[in-house]
Amino acid sequence: MIIGHRGVAALAPENTLSGIRKAAECGLNWVEIDTQLSADGVPVIFHDDTVDRCTDGEGKLGAFNVSALKNLDAGSWFDKAHTNESVPTLEETLSFCVDEGMSINLEIKVYRDAQVAPLVDAVSAVLASSAFPAEKLLISSFSKDALLRCKAAIPQCRFGFIADKRNISDLHAFDDVGLYSVHVDHRMLTPELAKEIKGKGYILNIWTLNESEKADAFIAMGVDNIITDDPTLFIPKQPEDARCQRPSVRSVQGKFL
Repeated sequence: MIIGHRGVAALAPENTLSGIRKAAECGLNWVEIDTQLSADGVPVIFHDDTVDRCTDGEGKLGAFNVSALKNLDAGSWFDKAHTNESVPTLEETLSFCVDEGMSINLEIKVYRDAQVAPLVDAVSAVLASSAFPAEKLLISSFSKDALLRCKAAIPQCRFGFIADKRNISDLHAFDDVGLYSVHVDHRMLTPELAKEIKGKGYILNIWTLNESEKADAFIAMGVDNIITDDPTLFIPKQPEDARCQRPSVRSVQGKFL
C-alpha cells in the first residue's frame, strides 16, 4: 500500500485539504498528516514548529490562535494555483476525509514534552465528537507518552511508533503500548531490523521513500506500507487522467521535507 506523506507533498501543499483531495485523485486510500495545537487549543493540521516555511506568516505555530492561522496563506509557497489555501483544523479534516473516503495516519506532532497532555486531550475530544471510523484511523507518534495517553483516552484506535536513528533503540520500551505498527525511516531499515519488527507482529511502514526503484528491496524485507511524497512514482495512472499530475519541479524544489 502507498500512503501519501502530509497529503501528497510533491503534488500539492502539504497538510492541506487540497493535498488530501489530490491523494484521492491519485487513487490512494490513506494519507499521513500531522496535528498540533493552536494558541487557543484547537488541533490543526501542520507539521513544522513554526509557520515560516509553509505559509506567508512568521513565528511559532503555537503562538497563533485558530482564526489567525486561518488568515494565513498556506498554499502559494508551493504554487500560485494554491493561493489562499488555509491551514485546516483537525475537525474539518476528519469531515473532509469522510467525504473523500480517505483513511488517516494521524501523527501527534510533539516538539516539547509539555505539549503532550493538552494536544492528546484536545485530539481525543475532537475524535469523540466527530465519530470518525476507528478502522480508518491510525495514530502515530515519536512520543511514547503521547501514545500511552492516546491509548488511555481512545483505546479503540490503532497506534504506531515512529522510529528514526535517534530513537530506534527505544523499540523495546514500546512493548507495553500495544502497538499496531512501527514506522521506520527508510534510510535506516535493515533486513535484521525488519525481521525484529515483523517478529513482534507489527505492521511495518517506511517513510519517506521517493525512489520507486528501491521499493522491491523493501517489500522483500517485509515492508507493508510505503509513505511517499509522490505516489505517481509507484502507482501507474491512466494517460487520460490529468488530475494526478506533478507540478513543475521549480515550484516545489526545496519546499518539502
